[in-house]
Parts: sequence; C-alpha cells; structure tokens
Amino acid sequence: MKTKPIRIIEIIFILIIVFTSFLYAEELQNENENVCIWKIESDSNTVYLMGSIHFLKEADYPLDDRYYKCFEDAENVVFELNFDSTQTPAFQQYTVLKAFYPQGETFQGSVSDSTYTLVKTKFLELGVPVEKLNTFQPWFIAITMLSLNLQKLGFDPKLGVDMHFFERAKEAQKNIISLETPEYQLDLLSTLGGEDQEDFIIQAIDQFDDMESDFQNLVDAWDAGDLEKLDELLNKGLEEYPALKQSLFIIRNYNWLDEVIEYTKDNENYLVIVGSGHLTGEEGLVELLEAKGYSVERF
Repeated sequence: MKTKPIRIIEIIFILIIVFTSFLYAEELQNENENVCIWKIESDSNTVYLMGSIHFLKEADYPLDDRYYKCFEDAENVVFELNFDSTQTPAFQQYTVLKAFYPQGETFQGSVSDSTYTLVKTKFLELGVPVEKLNTFQPWFIAITMLSLNLQKLGFDPKLGVDMHFFERAKEAQKNIISLETPEYQLDLLSTLGGEDQEDFIIQAIDQFDDMESDFQNLVDAWDAGDLEKLDELLNKGLEEYPALKQSLFIIRNYNWLDEVIEYTKDNENYLVIVGSGHLTGEEGLVELLEAKGYSVERF
C-alpha cells in the first residue's frame, strides 16, 4: 500500500543542512520578547540551546543581540555536524554511493515518461544541467529541487543560523563539536519518500507554489521563538509517519540529550545549535531536559 509523502515544509527543515555545503542587511531588526534560545545554569557553567533555521534571507540579519551574546559567552560551540566534514573526499565518495544510481541504472529507466519530462523541465527552470539528471536517485533529486527552489525564492543556506555561527566559531577559534557525522545524516535523508519514490517527486513539485508562504511561516515562528507554532508546523506534520518521526527526531533527541547533560558538568560554557524542531514538543530537548530535573529557562 502506498503511503503519501510528508509535507514539503518538514522535508526542507529536517535534514537538508547536509547539503548546505554543496551549494548583513544594514537595517536593524526589531527585538522580539522571545527568541529561540534557552539556557541551563549548573553549578559550574552555562549551556545554551539555540534553535536554528537552516535557510534565511539577507533581510533577516543582523540577528537579535541575544544570539550573539550567548555565542560570545561560550567557549564550545556544538552543531548537528561539522560542515567542513562534508567536503572531505571520503564523504564525497559516500555521497556518490548513496545518492547516485549504480552504473547501468538510470532515473529515466525507473520512472514513467511523464514524470521524467516533468522533472527534466523543472531542472531546466532551476538551472541544473539536465545531463546529470539520469545519475541521481529520486530522493536526491527531490531534495536538490527543493533546496534550489528555496534559493530561487531568496532563502539562502549560507545564511542559515547554523552556518552563520559555524563560520564565526572558526574565525573566533572556538572549540567546535559535532553531534553527528554527515554519513549518518545522509543515510537518514535517503529514507525520505519511502517506497514510492516517483510519487514523492511528483508531490514535491506539486507543492512548489506553496513553498514561499509555508517556509516564511516557519521563519516567522522561529523569529518569535514560538515553540508551540514550530511544533505545529514541524513535528505534528509527522504524526501520520511515526517511524519517520522516530528516526528523524525522537531517537536523535535522546542521543543528544545525553551529550547536553554531559556538557552541564564541565567548567566551560557551551552553545548547542540544532534545528528548532528538535527543541519542540513533548520529546524535544527542552522538555526532555526538564523531565530529567534540569531548569531550562528562556535566555
């Protein structure tokens, strides 16, 4: 039985940061009452939790001063992954293995003529060389198109919160820690779409018209530090896909929970930057830490 694909807004936000390595506005921003930053103060240090959004526009900068204050206060900055690790020859080879068809197989040979024509047309509109189309796996094609369409709309992965502070952390020579490897995240991405990869691509293209408003709603919720709205836009959209939610969010949250708890025992401060969807909901990091007895306060 076919399962319908998840909403495009979740696809973009969940793991697309893996591909941001492939691929300052002068006007001051209004300060909101809340931003996507929390803190845990232990006897020996402070651990900040910052919710990231992975694509932003130039007009979204500069960020609220609180983002920079917690960054300056932290000796250690923790990211979902080290972006530089996606540029190694080993990972490039792994990408070829996971995202491209084996020799003798093609995308055109795995989908209907109408789907191939539809994707070929979209690639041309997005400025991607059509001759590369046949080498890509369907899930990789869908994510590539989504990422490129967001950039066409003005949302830039190089302006994402995580990438912004990753570059600053390198410049400031802060200690950079990664929670996962790019290989692990690529493995998760390759599961998107489930068994019906062709339908996944068709649905992705069908929702292109809604991407700008949907993603802007997400940015607005992040900007306001509205965890309830973020949970509605992200996690609740995955309720019909419990196995996917488990692998993309819940398992990872529990893995990271142990790491964050260890950080509270150090005598140096930490800033943990993860996708905002990992901070929301009953099994988000904020509530998981509170359930462990930690006081998690707005910063």
